[in-house]
Amino acid sequence: MSSPPSPAPLPDSRAADAAGIALSFACLIHCLALPMALLLAPALAAWIILPDGFHAAILILVVPAALIAMRAGWRRHRRWTPTLLAAAGLALLLLGLAAHEALIPVSDPEAADRLLTTLGALTLASAHLINWRRGVHPAAHD
Repeated sequence: MSSPPSPAPLPDSRAADAAGIALSFACLIHCLALPMALLLAPALAAWIILPDGFHAAILILVVPAALIAMRAGWRRHRRWTPTLLAAAGLALLLLGLAAHEALIPVSDPEAADRLLTTLGALTLASAHLINWRRGVHPAAHD
């Protein structure tokens, strides 16, 4: 006997996963490429100025995308891995923001921000990719 066909992924879920992946990579690019560009071309520092609330604004976009995608993914595939990874990624992003704003005691807030945000973005992107994959192939193993 074959198992019943799995339900098709919900369009809003796929869009939320896509948005989550894009936003996670935007964080990654911000954390890695921008500092590298600033190190390699100091003249750019005067031209590229991010507003103070940039990190918080990105987090405000990332959290709802993750919540929507993970909830819809759970309803489709009933796997905890993407949700747990997303929670860990969001926690790391929050810690990165806290380090950036000097809300937690660290010796080098910029390095802590960069490390925590990079790890958080990669973890969250992984969660979205796994969630996306489970939507296409729900029987795949974690």
